[in-house]
Amino acid sequence: MKLMRSFVLFICAVAGWLSLALAADKTPANEPVHAAHSHGVGNLELVVQGGTVKASFEIPMESLLGFEHLPRTPEQKKAMADLQTAVGQASYFISLPAAADCQSKSLQVNADMFKGKKSEHSDLDAELEFSCAQPNALKQLEIPLFKKHPRLSSLKVDMVSPKGQASVILKAKDPLLRW
Repeated sequence: MKLMRSFVLFICAVAGWLSLALAADKTPANEPVHAAHSHGVGNLELVVQGGTVKASFEIPMESLLGFEHLPRTPEQKKAMADLQTAVGQASYFISLPAAADCQSKSLQVNADMFKGKKSEHSDLDAELEFSCAQPNALKQLEIPLFKKHPRLSSLKVDMVSPKGQASVILKAKDPLLRW
C-alpha cells in the first residue's frame, strides 16, 4: 500500500512538472514560466522517489551575486565567472547524506546573464538528478547555497518524498530539509 501511494505521488509530481513544461512551450519564444521574482527568496521543487532525487531550483541572481544586471566592474565580472564555475557541480546546490551513497546523474544550469542577455530580473535555473544506492538513508538533505550566498535568505520548497507531499519554507539559519 505504501509503495502504491508513493508511486501515485511520484506520478502526480511528474504530471505537475510536465504541465509546467507544456506551459513553457506555449509562452512567447518558448521562454520558461517563472514564479514571482523576489530578492533573497528562491524556489525548489524536489522529488525523492526510491533511489532517485530530482531537484529544480530557481534563484534570483541578485541573491547569488548581489546584482542582476550584466557585470560592469572587474569585481562583478570575476564574481559572475566564479559563480559560473561553481554551479557546474551538483554539490554546490545539494548535499545528500553520505550513507545514501548518491551520485550525480545530471546537472543543467541556465541563466540569461551567463549568455550575456540583459534582463530586468535575472534568475539562475538549475535541474539536478541523483541516483542513490542506499535510498533508506535518504531522510534529509542540506542546501549549501545558504552558506555561500548570505543574500539568499530562504527557499520555498515544494516536495514529494516517501512521507508524502509538502510545501515548506527552508531558512538560511537551518539549511536542512528533513522528511
